[in-house]
Amino acid sequence: METIRFHGRVIPETMQVSIGFSPLIRWKAEEIGVEMEFVCRIEKSKIEVECRAVKWRPEHFAEVYRRALDICRAKVDLVAFKLGWGLTVIFDTYVVPAGETVPIIHTMHELDGICTAYSLDCHFDEVCAQVLQRPLLFMALRELISAISLPHVSPVECARAMDRLKHLIARPGSTDKSAWHQMREALHVEEAYLRFITDHSANPRHGQPGHTSGAVTTEVTRRAWVVMNRYLEYLRRGALELDPIAFPLIAS
Repeated sequence: METIRFHGRVIPETMQVSIGFSPLIRWKAEEIGVEMEFVCRIEKSKIEVECRAVKWRPEHFAEVYRRALDICRAKVDLVAFKLGWGLTVIFDTYVVPAGETVPIIHTMHELDGICTAYSLDCHFDEVCAQVLQRPLLFMALRELISAISLPHVSPVECARAMDRLKHLIARPGSTDKSAWHQMREALHVEEAYLRFITDHSANPRHGQPGHTSGAVTTEVTRRAWVVMNRYLEYLRRGALELDPIAFPLIAS
């Protein structure tokens, strides 16, 4: 058996959470066909999750990370529920069987280059000022960042962000159907393109069991990023319908 260890924190760390109960949890990752054992230890808000598997492969990281975080969060959430505390779990690093400590950084290379509405040294101040005036918009941005930061939430967070953009664009008092239509017209986005995002959120949003594949989750997130960028381009141009030549229809 090979061992991978995740290290992290319960925040705010000033709460000093300790949980003595550390059962052995067995889990089989059906998608990759690997069986694993987990033990989660939390002492004074410091976390160590030990994962043992017959063979460790770097490509298994995403599945192992998700399960380790789920187990740890479940334990901490029970404490938070009992005491009424707002607690969050963060993993900072993991240690591979060879002993190397690796930082955990949440990135998706599929999203690189999608944002054209601004750069960090051009139009950033302009866009930032617009965002800060619109709570629905900065909440939608946070939801998209959560989609690449926390396992299992991507479809729901991306769909919720699209709902917020719809309300930002639509005329007050519009029906839901009309609001979606106004959004598609303003940003030049095909209905099927948006429905891919919203339809894949339906089951998890309604508490339905089921598994969403990594490929689908990645595509949902990528599409939500594209639509958000279109909205920021629209905002920079005075909240007017985008030029169809410069911004042609986004189709599935």
